[in-house]
Amino acid sequence: MPAHFTDKERSIYSTSLLPMDSANTIRCLGALCKYLDKHRVNVELETSDVRVPILAVKTFSLDDVMIIDDNTLSALQVFLKEYHPSAYKASSTREGLSLFGICNRTRTTIGSRRLKLWFLQPLRDITVLQKRINAVEFLTSTRHVDVVQSLVDCLRHVKNVPRILSRMTSAHASVGDWQSLYKTVCNAIYIGDACRALPKEIDIFCKIAATFSDDLHRIANLINKIVDFEESKSQNKFVVKTGVDEELDRKKQTYNNLPDLMTDVAREELDKFGSEIEECAVVYLPQLGYLLAVPCTAHMKEAQDFELDGLEFVFWNDNTAHYKSHKTKELDARLGDTQCEITDQETAIMHKLQSVILEHCAVLLAVMEHAAELDCLISFALTAKECNYIKPTLNEDNVFNIKGSRHPLQELCVNPFIPNDIVFDGINGRMKILTGPNASGKSVYIKQVALIVYMAHIGSFIPAESAIISITDRIFSRVHTRESVSVNLSTFMIDLNQVSMALRCCTQQSLIIVDEFGKGTSNVDGLALLSSSLRYWLRMDTQCPKLIVSTHFHSLIQQQLLPDSPQLQYQTMEVMHDKDELVFLYQLKDGHTSSSYASHIAAVANIPAELIARAQEVTELFRQGRPIHRIDSASTETRSKKYAAIVSQFLDLDLSKDDVVGFLNHFVLPTADSMEDSYR
Repeated sequence: MPAHFTDKERSIYSTSLLPMDSANTIRCLGALCKYLDKHRVNVELETSDVRVPILAVKTFSLDDVMIIDDNTLSALQVFLKEYHPSAYKASSTREGLSLFGICNRTRTTIGSRRLKLWFLQPLRDITVLQKRINAVEFLTSTRHVDVVQSLVDCLRHVKNVPRILSRMTSAHASVGDWQSLYKTVCNAIYIGDACRALPKEIDIFCKIAATFSDDLHRIANLINKIVDFEESKSQNKFVVKTGVDEELDRKKQTYNNLPDLMTDVAREELDKFGSEIEECAVVYLPQLGYLLAVPCTAHMKEAQDFELDGLEFVFWNDNTAHYKSHKTKELDARLGDTQCEITDQETAIMHKLQSVILEHCAVLLAVMEHAAELDCLISFALTAKECNYIKPTLNEDNVFNIKGSRHPLQELCVNPFIPNDIVFDGINGRMKILTGPNASGKSVYIKQVALIVYMAHIGSFIPAESAIISITDRIFSRVHTRESVSVNLSTFMIDLNQVSMALRCCTQQSLIIVDEFGKGTSNVDGLALLSSSLRYWLRMDTQCPKLIVSTHFHSLIQQQLLPDSPQLQYQTMEVMHDKDELVFLYQLKDGHTSSSYASHIAAVANIPAELIARAQEVTELFRQGRPIHRIDSASTETRSKKYAAIVSQFLDLDLSKDDVVGFLNHFVLPTADSMEDSYR
């Protein structure tokens, strides 16, 4: 960084080196710089105020991930959040018309999360991608419709087990969690059995068959044997089935017979009373145990009136006196708090069952891992069948040969969609300059190139007739400008940062798409920056990245600003003239155009005809290098003569004798009409 830069210039310069919108990247860089500064790497014999010399910053990825920034994801409309139209739900969002939106047909929460991770981390590992593509090919076959439907039905019942295991660890699992876990394990067993009968050449089937082990059967049998789901749901707590624990069964039987036993004790106690007491009942209170409840009689008014022979008075409430008798004390000693004991014993059994399940959490997590992957692959297969996608052939020869490519989103909005070929032979024609009229489909074409390459790198089928796609390390774009006052950068500066990143970080295996770079500043400066950038890439010769540039700078071709090179190829969108009408054919062909037909687009946009005619006249004069005169030049000349006469009369005035104020009021001070005429 130049030393004379101000703080603001340093900040702007840094934005061209680093993706400031990527929080994780900035955090990692900060930690790395802190580490280097602490250990003073490559700094010797200097004072402590000398900083570590950082010569350059380069971005690299781990695990063979293809790098694609947020600007490119936004430009390609890979993700698109739509806010709820209701003002009451304005904070909630959903996925709009995006690539992720049409491909996300997952049945599980974990599958949806895994699919989004695949979209955020496209791969360069051809082996992994080929395994995904082979699985999608198997799942799209019409012969396997029943198998796919069975797997989909099972995946519907696969729940978020990691969250359930987390609740079990803290002993907060609900009845619904136990039901979800049981359904998940049972359906995982069925998925495992189904995959064992499928070809082992498909990687996901092989992994599921090996991972979905007998431990799942043990977990399912234990849960089915122990948990009484019907009673658990009705009582809203964990209930153990009969036959699991003899002592628990005995206590439950006692508890179930308790109403009859309490009735018999109350009847025995009533027989001991005189005719004054006509009824009584045995009740249970958790803190006091079993009590004899006797309705108050007419003479029970003072404390001493509540004393009864053979009974111990406890308390009086709601016109009922409560006593301890010999029989109720026997019930306390023999039965105790039966309900609490049952709950405690069932809780102990639940903890033991949780411990067994948590011992097999590795198997359950592996089930989630592979179930999520299977869900994503089935989602790709369903999308491919519905949208008529085909299997791409991946290679490392740096060659693209895609026949009849389509834009996966645009084709859903128009009918019919005109397909086009994409060809990079690996030797020549690595830079394609795309010209053509406004609204002829240039932007759609360059986006569909990047989208198809991107889809191949997540393991999906692609919208085309046939495709050979080379592994790509990065996708750069200068298509969409994400403006925000928070970044403190102008629109053109944001565009420059995107091109700067592509210039510095591209390789032979990179793909760069540029749409009308240079339009954010003056024509001369924008054209100069575009041509110099293209010449830089052309000088790389066979190491030039795969590059598609759309532009309306026709001077780039007319003035031959680019050198002749086998890497340079001009293409345009075909149009047809029908008298005064312009018909777009949306078909790509070799060659270039000399006009953007802006006047035609203006007419379609309902710009007044006289303005369009004047614009065409000025454009033609500008091309011919002829002077451009004002339309109101004649009236201007008349006014000039009038003003000259007024000035002449003013100079002839004798300021000591003539009425100067009257002259000024008559000639100089403007009236409303004269001001309006002057404005016109």
